[in-house]
Amino acid sequence: MKRFSDQRGQTTIVIALSIFTLCGMAGLSADVGTLFRAKRVLQTAADAGAIAAAAEAYWNNSSAAAKAIAASNGVTDGTNGYTVTESIIPSGYQVVATQAAPTYFMKLFHLTSVTVSATAVANNGPGNGCIFTLDTSGVDVGLSGTGTLTMPDCGVVVNSAGSKALSLTGGSAINALSIGIVGGYSDSSNAPNSLSPTPVTGIAPAANPLSFEPAPSFSSSSCLPDPHPTGGPVTLGPTVAGGTVCYNGLSISGSGAVTFNPGTYIINGAFSMSGSGTASGAGVTFYMAPPNGSLSLTGSGALTLSAPTSGTYDGILFFQDPSDTNTMKVAGASGSDIEGIFYAPSAALNLSGSSGATFYADLVTYALGISGNNSIQSYAKKNANTPLTAPRLVQ
Repeated sequence: MKRFSDQRGQTTIVIALSIFTLCGMAGLSADVGTLFRAKRVLQTAADAGAIAAAAEAYWNNSSAAAKAIAASNGVTDGTNGYTVTESIIPSGYQVVATQAAPTYFMKLFHLTSVTVSATAVANNGPGNGCIFTLDTSGVDVGLSGTGTLTMPDCGVVVNSAGSKALSLTGGSAINALSIGIVGGYSDSSNAPNSLSPTPVTGIAPAANPLSFEPAPSFSSSSCLPDPHPTGGPVTLGPTVAGGTVCYNGLSISGSGAVTFNPGTYIINGAFSMSGSGTASGAGVTFYMAPPNGSLSLTGSGALTLSAPTSGTYDGILFFQDPSDTNTMKVAGASGSDIEGIFYAPSAALNLSGSSGATFYADLVTYALGISGNNSIQSYAKKNANTPLTAPRLVQ
């Protein structure tokens, strides 16, 4: 009986069992930690892929973009057990990244891998940038005299790498939501708080955010002669609302009122307006065709113009062909209400406004010159479907 009541060696057995249990728990913890790390990697790749898919939406390249960006984040579709899929759902562009993640200690229980997945959804919304200047050298944004630019809800992006990419002289001033410049800036203005906020320099150049916009096709032989309206109420444009009309130049003068029917206006030559007459039109896009397309709206009459809010040229009010370098000139006289996007990727825009003019406008131009009092608000306030957007995660 003494042999059976001997308790020597029990501690060794308990310790051995405890060590086995602790090793199993440590192994399980290591596998769980590995799986959590795999989840984080997949989530990062899915988030980046969804944003890329939304950003490429206008080029119909969302799936390829999602997979390419996921790969740059270490998750390559079809390798190492990874799969990356992109789909369009009501809330946006969805990317699902999965992996059959290998296990180590769990193999003792015949679990050689565990499927881990991550999902992200992104969509395009109005961006913070309202002014983009695309020239890569020289002065991209210049304000002189008493020129002011007030846009508290919009950002300025300047692509010039020059030391004076943004230049203020005289009593000029800029008040914006943000100012980003590839190069540097010069502020010799004597106006108080002439530059607000302080620009961020050394940013990466921005791509043309509207490069997907197609130029309308036309035959010059089918264009109508310049109607030269000078007085009295005149209505111009396509006979069918939302249609297209082409003019071999359009020069408006005198003191009359011109009304533009909704639609796309191809101007094969110069589009000019002088005198004290007024011009109005809702749902209009003016395309200045190369090589001689130009825009000069410098009269003293009010302009009441707004871009279409749907269709091919949704949001585009003035579109100067990318191969056309003629400077655009627009004066916003008192009483003017201008709503839409100015798009001239190879041309400078000289903008002069007055305290009585209202601009809900975004500008994508080669360069920008400012004179007069220009108060600009984001066009997204008028058109939530503006094509000038920024991708963002929604899930």
